[in-house]
Amino acid sequence: MRKRLVILIVSLLSSPAFAGGMFLPGRGARPLGRAGSFVAGADDGGALYYNPAGLADIDGVSALVDVGLVLQRTHYDRVDSGGNPQPGVDGSVDLLPIPTLTITWKPRKVPRFTVAGGVWVPYLGLNSYPETGPQRYSSITINGSLLVVMELAAAYRITDHVWVGAGLQNMILKFKSRVDLSACTELNCAPEDPGFDALTDLDATSAFTPSGNFGLTIAYPKLRGAVALQLPFFVRADGQVHSRLPTDPFFANAMVVGSSASVDFDLPLMLRAGIEYRPFRRLRVELGFDYEAWSMQKDLTIQPHGIYIDGVPGIGKYYLNTMHLVRDLDDSFSVHLGGEYEAIRDRLVVRAGYLFETSATPNATATVLTADGLHNMVSLGLGVRVGPVRLDVGYAHLFTADRTVTNSKSLQLNPINPSIMVPVGNGTYKIDADIVSAGLDARF
Repeated sequence: MRKRLVILIVSLLSSPAFAGGMFLPGRGARPLGRAGSFVAGADDGGALYYNPAGLADIDGVSALVDVGLVLQRTHYDRVDSGGNPQPGVDGSVDLLPIPTLTITWKPRKVPRFTVAGGVWVPYLGLNSYPETGPQRYSSITINGSLLVVMELAAAYRITDHVWVGAGLQNMILKFKSRVDLSACTELNCAPEDPGFDALTDLDATSAFTPSGNFGLTIAYPKLRGAVALQLPFFVRADGQVHSRLPTDPFFANAMVVGSSASVDFDLPLMLRAGIEYRPFRRLRVELGFDYEAWSMQKDLTIQPHGIYIDGVPGIGKYYLNTMHLVRDLDDSFSVHLGGEYEAIRDRLVVRAGYLFETSATPNATATVLTADGLHNMVSLGLGVRVGPVRLDVGYAHLFTADRTVTNSKSLQLNPINPSIMVPVGNGTYKIDADIVSAGLDARF
């Protein structure tokens, strides 16, 4: 009982914001138009995210403002624990702007040195589902969640052809989740009896989660090669958990005492590499490769602070202890090809790209929260220059392979009788997404 109630709380963190493969590929209007092929070719404020060594290629002062929108669509046809098909549900998404803001400066007296600062947010989709839908044991909503990374970076030209860069980062995390738990005892109910559902909310915050990134670029007039390393984020969040007791009269005198808890989990190391070819001044083509070490997220750990359940007939009072929940994700890989062509000299740039990415979420742990799959992405973009200002727009469509799960190990969480927990992840998942981004880059 103690272990399962701790698992219950931990499971609320298994959201698209943090699950393997649920950071959508590409970010920023210009890189998005190139399908994320922007490691070797990074030469504006987007380098803060893709490759800080690219900051060395920016003269004077620059400012980049960018906003993205993710329109993700998820459809789930669940097969319940008895093997019965359930009505399909569609996720609804709130269109929230995903911002980027960067400022760079190369001092005239130190022309080999560039400093930069800014904030960025990963591209991700936040879906909500009906409170009474068949997916309610996996997720109802994570709306209200927020993840922002602040970064200070610097780049240095060791020689005209060798550039290095590094950034110091801090992630600010606010995570909100709503999900239904089951409090069925099996004495007078079935495992998915809605009268024994307990609607549960979690609100966790971490204001200090440091990390960093590094980059190296080798630059020649027609050929550039680069590698960039994003270090992991080790999240340690404090939060509150609140549950609404089931409507069944069995719980008329029960209560949960306490709500404070801390949660630990890791976001992965990422390695990016790219080679950009510039056969002539107006054409740039980059081939890139990304590796994301999601396998380092082996488990999630929660430390309750004085939480116990009281008043349920036949159970008594139980204090909750530290628990580790195994996640066992896979590493993911992506290959992308993109480029840009200056169609009208010093005025108009057109962009296009393609990306292929593997999934980090095994079938056994897939739910509507982690319904990731094999990705193919195609993208287009435009850039219009007016004096010292460049206006960019990017669009990408993300195709995700349908996934049918028959061996789900994602179990309904039951703090009353964990021995009767049933699978909640079986069924068919269909996902796709459109990503739109617009930005302004100014040089002074």
